[in-house]
Amino acid sequence: MDQSGKILLIDGMSFLFRAFYASAWTGGYRQTSTGVYTNAVYGFTKMMLDYVDLVRPSHLLVGWDVASRETLVRSQWYEGYKANRQAPPDELIPQFDLVKEVTAAFAVPNLGCLGFEGDDILGTVSTQLADQGHEIVIATGDYDALQLVSERTSVKILKNGGKHEHYTPESLLALRGISAEQVVDVKALMGDTSDCIPGCPGVGEKTAIKLISEHGTLDNLYDNLHACTPKMRSKLEEHREQVYVSQKLATIIRDVPIAYALEHAKWEYDADVVKAKLEELEFGRTILTRVG
Repeated sequence: MDQSGKILLIDGMSFLFRAFYASAWTGGYRQTSTGVYTNAVYGFTKMMLDYVDLVRPSHLLVGWDVASRETLVRSQWYEGYKANRQAPPDELIPQFDLVKEVTAAFAVPNLGCLGFEGDDILGTVSTQLADQGHEIVIATGDYDALQLVSERTSVKILKNGGKHEHYTPESLLALRGISAEQVVDVKALMGDTSDCIPGCPGVGEKTAIKLISEHGTLDNLYDNLHACTPKMRSKLEEHREQVYVSQKLATIIRDVPIAYALEHAKWEYDADVVKAKLEELEFGRTILTRVG
């Protein structure tokens, strides 16, 4: 395998959910002859191999959520966090364990820690490895990960049709008009309905980016409310407390207590072990021929 020295970090939940719904929209729920659902696992495996071909990493790790909404550390900070999240479809639930069996067959470490989300795992690992001088590529569908962009860490945001957006410090500024350090402050203002992060009502993404671009940081914005229009000043003053709560909720945790050994994350595997697992799941030759 041609290895460039890059370390690929995959957002497991993001990949799995995207794979599940993409296949459900286009081809229905793939099953084995015994009725085991595998559509999400199949899509995840294909996407993982696609990103390996794209990035050509020397090492690969996958980060996972390990918590119910009630046990998330962020739910302790804000009771309403992710309160609108629905339970996963019945067809997907058994595939959470199956996909980890597949990644384990590839000798890819599955990382998680009770109470934390996949973003926190990726944030912790990418920060540690970047500090050690490694080049990191994060693959996810979550724009929150843009706060992790740095000179040593780039982020590929999954898009429909197998496409992606690639973010470095330069492209983040060019495409979105903010730096990685400003991503959280923008989210603090605009909020996020999908995660029930309240933000400041009446402040959308464009306004939030404009305010943070002009003032640099959330703190500086609040120190200079006199420069805002009376209407905006009133909104920000009224919702100041929940804006700062939103800032905390949106900040990826980078010191999750997880242990891993990078030498165990090398992208190398026993092709016979992988093929045996994929054949057990009744995957076809399209994927089998890609594993050697």
